[in-house]
Amino acid sequence: MEVREILTGRNPVYEALRARRRQGFRLLMAEGAQEKGRLGEILQLCAARKIPCERVQRTRLDNLDAHHQGVALEASGYSYADMADMLGLAKQRNEPPFLLILDTLQDPQNLGTLLRTAEAVGVHGVLLPLRHTVTVTPAVVHASSGASEHLLIAQANLAQ
Repeated sequence: MEVREILTGRNPVYEALRARRRQGFRLLMAEGAQEKGRLGEILQLCAARKIPCERVQRTRLDNLDAHHQGVALEASGYSYADMADMLGLAKQRNEPPFLLILDTLQDPQNLGTLLRTAEAVGVHGVLLPLRHTVTVTPAVVHASSGASEHLLIAQANLAQ
């Protein structure tokens, strides 16, 4: 059975849809939410990908995440890259490899902040250890404002 996650927040949902790395199953939108701005863009992306949109009571979204901003996306789990993808991206850009290697991070907020910065400065990839660290969860996607969806992130044995 495939892993499904609930991503919340306008930027994280928008970036996940824009990156097209996850399969979207359905969008939940708070009743009464204004369909303009970022939410309007989310609805357009969902329509283009034929992702059904469901209007729900705000309390249903509150039960998923206190910081939902009126929107949640049910999507497939995060798909990790590998080292070859990162080195290939560096080669494609004709740049020396620029990697962020993180060890034993426990806080999703910290990982999200680091990923947001990594994407902004143009790293080719992020390496996380296989164990004893936070992984790319919906909380990390939220904390990164969706930047995680555009980065190549791999899990590897850092000792090797």
